[in-house]
Amino acid sequence: MDWLRAAFAIVFTLGLFIISLLVHELGHTVAVWGMMGWDKVKVISAGSVSFFRHGKLRLGILPTWGYVLYAEDEATPEMRRIIAVAGPMASLMLAGVFSLLHIVIQAKGWSEAMYAMALANYAICGFNLIPIPPLDGWKVVETYLPSLGILLTRESRARLYQWGTIIVVVGSCLYVAIVGPYHR
Repeated sequence: MDWLRAAFAIVFTLGLFIISLLVHELGHTVAVWGMMGWDKVKVISAGSVSFFRHGKLRLGILPTWGYVLYAEDEATPEMRRIIAVAGPMASLMLAGVFSLLHIVIQAKGWSEAMYAMALANYAICGFNLIPIPPLDGWKVVETYLPSLGILLTRESRARLYQWGTIIVVVGSCLYVAIVGPYHR
């Protein structure tokens, strides 16, 4: 019976992480939709290894990555900044909801799960604001580069995003390996 509870806890936690990534990406989506229109949103993806696809939405089983593809070339630098920050702000709001649930829920295991998800969403918010490509913080910095005389070609931007992704993945793995996944 304990294995069944453990399996449920793992699946439930993965589900909450996917929901957290989805809320973050929906923050970006709402900003695009509000400023540019729904037709400018191309793909909303949360999680890796897609198991669900419907219209523009893609959900994965592994809570590792998320993104929104939109008509970025049609957005002004100011729009791109707002769109970039909208995801972390959605994560911050969800962290507040999980924090409130942690306080309200009396059952020890459930309360701890809500606390962990609050921390995870605060981390998603803060981590995404780091100015490393392809994170949201970089997308804000990137909008200021032309005013500094730095023009990125599509190729150099793609290369930056590839190397940035490698740095983020390797750095995250090293952090978890050294510090551990959860500390209170």
